[in-house]
Amino acid sequence: MCVTVPIYTSIIGNNDTLLETISKLYFKPDDLIADVTYGKGVFWKKIDLTQYNFYPSDLITCKETPYDFKKLPYEKNKFDSVVFDPPYMHTVGRPIVDGNYQNSNTTKNMYHTDIINLYYEGMLEAKRVLKSGGFMLVKCQDEIESSYQRWSHIDIYNIATKLKLYGKDLFVLTRYSNPPIQYKQQHARKKHSYMWVFQKVEAKKFGLLKKKQVINTIIN
Repeated sequence: MCVTVPIYTSIIGNNDTLLETISKLYFKPDDLIADVTYGKGVFWKKIDLTQYNFYPSDLITCKETPYDFKKLPYEKNKFDSVVFDPPYMHTVGRPIVDGNYQNSNTTKNMYHTDIINLYYEGMLEAKRVLKSGGFMLVKCQDEIESSYQRWSHIDIYNIATKLKLYGKDLFVLTRYSNPPIQYKQQHARKKHSYMWVFQKVEAKKFGLLKKKQVINTIIN
C-alpha cells in the first residue's frame, strides 16, 4: 500500500480513477487480486497490473476465463482482494453504457430484487475465495424502480452484514457529465455511484467490530 497524498471518500471522475485511488490504500505489490466481473477492463486502465498477481474473469468478455461469478473455480481463501461489479440496473433495455457493462445481455427482465439477489450470490462466492483479512470491493448504484427509490448501497451493506463482512470503507464516485433525463422528472437524477470495501474477518472479531459501531453510533 502506497499512500503519498491523502485519500478521500469522495472522488470526481470515472471508474478507472476510482479504482486507482482505492488501490493506493488497499492493494500492495504481489497481492493476488481477482476481478470476477472484468468486462472490458475499464477499471484497470490507470493501474500497472504487473505488480500484482491478477486474475480477470467474465462470463461474456473473457474467452479464456468465462467464469460465472456465482461459481468460481478457485480454491477457498486464495485472494487478497476480489473486485465485484455486476450489472446493477434492472430491466434497462439497452443503456448508453451497455457496451462496457453488458446489462442487456445479463439483466434482461430482471427487477431490483433480482439484482440484489445477484449481489448476494456473488458476494457469498467472493467471500469463499477471499483470504481472512482480505478485501472485497463491491461497486453499486442506487436506482429508481417504478417511481420508487431503491437504495442499493444499503441493501448491499445489509448483505455484507449477513455474511459477516466488515464495512471497512465506502467511496462515492461522481461522474463528470450529467446523466440524461428521459422522462418527466420525479426524483433528483443520480450522478454518483458507490464502491464498498468490505473486509473478511473472523466471526469473533466481526462481532466486536459491530458492537463498537453500535456504541459509537449511540454516543455520537
